[in-house]
Amino acid sequence: MKHSKLLVLLSIVLYLLLGCSTAQVPEPAAPASLATPAEPAEPAEPAEPAEPPVAAEETSLDVELLRTAPLDTKLPLAPDLRTAELPNGLRYYVRVNKRPENRAELQLLVDAGSLQEDDDQQGLAHFVEHMAFNGTEHFAKQELVDYLESIGMRFGADLNASTSFEQTIYQLTVPTDDEEVLDQAFQILEDWAHGLTFEDEEIDKERGVVLEEWRLGRGAGARMLDEQFPILFQGSRYAERLPIGKPEILENAPHEAIRRFYRDWYRPDLMAVVVVGDFDPDRIEKKIRQHFSRLEPVENPRPRVEYEVPDHAETLWSAWSDPEITQTSVSVYYKLPKQGKGTYGDYRRGLLEGVYNLMLGTRLNEIAKQDDPPFLYGYSGSDSLVRSRSIYTQGATVRDGGVLRGLDALLVEAERVERHGFLSGELERAKKIYLRSYEQAYRERDKSHSASLANELGRNFLVDEPVPGIAAELELAKRFLPEIMLDEVNRLAREWITEANRVVLLSGPDKAGAELPPKEDVLAAFDEVKDREVGPWVDKVLDEPLLAEIPAPGEVVEEKTIEEVGVTEWRLANGVRVILKPTDFRNDQVILSGWSPGGTSLVSNEDYVSASLATMLLGESGVGNFGAIELEKALAGKVASAGPSIGELEEGMSGFASPQDLETMLQLLYLHFTAPRLDDEAVRSILSRLAIAVENRLSDPGTVFRDKLSEVLSQGHVRRRPFSQELLAEVDPQKALAAYRERFADASDFTFVVVGNFTPEKVRPLVATYLGGLPSTGREETWRDLGIEKPPGVVRFTVEKGLEPKSRVRLVFHGPAKWTRQESHLLQSLASVLTIRLREVLREDLGATYGVGVSGGISIRPREEYTVSISFGCSPDEAESLVKALFTELEKIKAEGIDASYVEKVQEAERREREVDLRENSFWTHILQSYYTYGWDPLLIDDYEGLVDYVTPERLREATRRYVNMERYVLGVLAPEAAAAEEEGSPGAEP
Repeated sequence: MKHSKLLVLLSIVLYLLLGCSTAQVPEPAAPASLATPAEPAEPAEPAEPAEPPVAAEETSLDVELLRTAPLDTKLPLAPDLRTAELPNGLRYYVRVNKRPENRAELQLLVDAGSLQEDDDQQGLAHFVEHMAFNGTEHFAKQELVDYLESIGMRFGADLNASTSFEQTIYQLTVPTDDEEVLDQAFQILEDWAHGLTFEDEEIDKERGVVLEEWRLGRGAGARMLDEQFPILFQGSRYAERLPIGKPEILENAPHEAIRRFYRDWYRPDLMAVVVVGDFDPDRIEKKIRQHFSRLEPVENPRPRVEYEVPDHAETLWSAWSDPEITQTSVSVYYKLPKQGKGTYGDYRRGLLEGVYNLMLGTRLNEIAKQDDPPFLYGYSGSDSLVRSRSIYTQGATVRDGGVLRGLDALLVEAERVERHGFLSGELERAKKIYLRSYEQAYRERDKSHSASLANELGRNFLVDEPVPGIAAELELAKRFLPEIMLDEVNRLAREWITEANRVVLLSGPDKAGAELPPKEDVLAAFDEVKDREVGPWVDKVLDEPLLAEIPAPGEVVEEKTIEEVGVTEWRLANGVRVILKPTDFRNDQVILSGWSPGGTSLVSNEDYVSASLATMLLGESGVGNFGAIELEKALAGKVASAGPSIGELEEGMSGFASPQDLETMLQLLYLHFTAPRLDDEAVRSILSRLAIAVENRLSDPGTVFRDKLSEVLSQGHVRRRPFSQELLAEVDPQKALAAYRERFADASDFTFVVVGNFTPEKVRPLVATYLGGLPSTGREETWRDLGIEKPPGVVRFTVEKGLEPKSRVRLVFHGPAKWTRQESHLLQSLASVLTIRLREVLREDLGATYGVGVSGGISIRPREEYTVSISFGCSPDEAESLVKALFTELEKIKAEGIDASYVEKVQEAERREREVDLRENSFWTHILQSYYTYGWDPLLIDDYEGLVDYVTPERLREATRRYVNMERYVLGVLAPEAAAAEEEGSPGAEP
């Protein structure tokens, strides 16, 4: 079952701002993304015959029942799903899935979160989750993380957990080609379920990490939620149980309070195990029963209460101004009764609501593209707010001081739907888009990612979301979409938009000219719209082919096959080079990437800003005869896209398509080359929206810090100026158009990489026509070095900005280097080793930061140089000591080297990641572009094992000596403003 954008947005809010351990948001399951592109000029033979979107081939699927079952019938479970409940009450789900190969996604679901905390436990549900990685019955202290890293899994990417209001989820990705590893994975899951040790010392060490996570989440967004959540959830337990908890409890809670939460709520009747991946299901079921039948049911368990969000007749209200908020926004929430999810009728209602929100969202998107639009972005969505409540919401980001205007525009569009309804053309396009998304997901049914499927099964356990499988969902879409009529879609506005259970939330910068309107003015806006004359919607549609005339095809004049890597090279008569890599990794995906040397480096400093925004301005204008709005509608029901980019050293074109829409993608690409469009109204609209977006960007402490770091690293180069109103004033649309035309006037030096589900023979005529027909002048050019160099010596700076008592440290080592494949890989491996080691020192040993990020690499263009970047967040009074600890550890590695176990962990992770990467179209697109850009032999792509073996402890020590140069680095510290620093007891001094 699919998730709406609203639910994903709410999930992001909860996971990022309320305090789950690793901030991962569930990926929406099927149907897939609603991407839409273009109608070919004439009917053409598809590049690859489209697979018939018929679910009947699923032999165990009762298609007749799906087509005729009464609406109150409960939806079936997917026929390939195994699920059962053990005698102790624990439920399990097992599903075979081949992507990625030789991997399994394991999840332990606990149907308990912060809502189950007692008053003295606020934040301890989340704390328990942390303790799952700090000692279990079979893995002492950090042994669990050590073991998983030793088998090539990365902490955060493959080993993760999260806590929210109502549940706690543990996630583990492991290889399935090693029986011992699989056994250990199930032992870890079992230990999480009933074997945490909660040693006093480990609890006290982890307090600092959890507090640093709380600190990391503080800022304008957290302060806004502190104000708004008690309003949105007024009268309910949700208002007082944010998952991150209270810092005073996190710091001082007795050990027994933490153990009590685990004892009360980690029990088999509140648990499920989900396993999805490439394995023998009989073997997996046996392991589940073996490990989880050991869990003893609890006698007289505490009742798990489902907490309600109460009704309210009056409109609830919050207007929050904050000096660090960067944009003004208005949101209107309409709390609805909880909607069921389990029946055919529930599924039909979900489609109906989705169609409504898609059509209204499309209208709001059109309004945002107007000259001087009332909002930067507007949205409409419906879904579950929490388990006990559904919700409909409208919202917009607006200009400072523009709340009433933006709100009025939202309300007028809802009123327009209520009075006049949607148009038949809008409904048909929405149905087309929805049905195509289901067809695409069905074609990819054997190529879905195991993590996505596991998340879907988890939602079945936690919120009773049906999992009939995409084959059944396609049949349901084919059954219900055609029968959805305008009348019932139009009725939704009247059903949803009521005065009762309405909540209005405003937020904006705390500054002159951005004052939020009073409650009476906002409530008056709702009444005023009812008395206003509102006419019907005008649907802007251009009914003509995307291309009026198909270009004359070129010829393939050179051809070469590199069988070892499955690549075919073509040189076309106009000079264009095409690299083709057919794959079977995805059934419904083709990716294209093209590039040419030059970019904005060939533009004068005076024209640089205009040129750098050229693709944005022209993209908002559409292409050929189609404005952006008309183009979007013309492409409804297609899966294809193409668009240009102009970087500093090269210009490019990128695109994607379903195989059956490959011609549409190439037509779009051809039009971007030959028929760019600059629409005055569209340009004014995008510049207006950019002005809104940039107006308050310097209110954000992180933005100010990043701007300063960029200024220091570039020594104030004119082309590294931060985006600002002053920079925006330099934009000249005509100069932007001229720069664009200059960059794409000649395709003779372009290389295109095409990867995905196609055959060279079938795409040859399309490539010859649309790439072979591109303009060619044969000019010779390349990028130029702009002389942007990092500063010599040591530079330290401190930025004092921010109201919260928190700091950010960024350390950048840099200097000249000699690039080789081995040296480049060695530096990347060093960064991975440092990520593990510095996490252990700064997080696990000192408990003074939530995490440490390390990256490193050697660039080739415009000159060969290395960069190693290390960053972490911390308390202001810990910044200086942590920098000293960091330097001490780096010097220790230089002197003594690094233990071989760290190297082995990184090597195994690299091998395991490569196994997965080799089955991804995006990986091949990227790596082929790199190899052909720099003229490397593509045969070397297969030599990855040699690069991995090249990394040794001694070479890493020597690399540390070369690249961690204490005489050449930039150290930046973001410290809070004086008042916040004083609260923390620190002057916020420079280290």
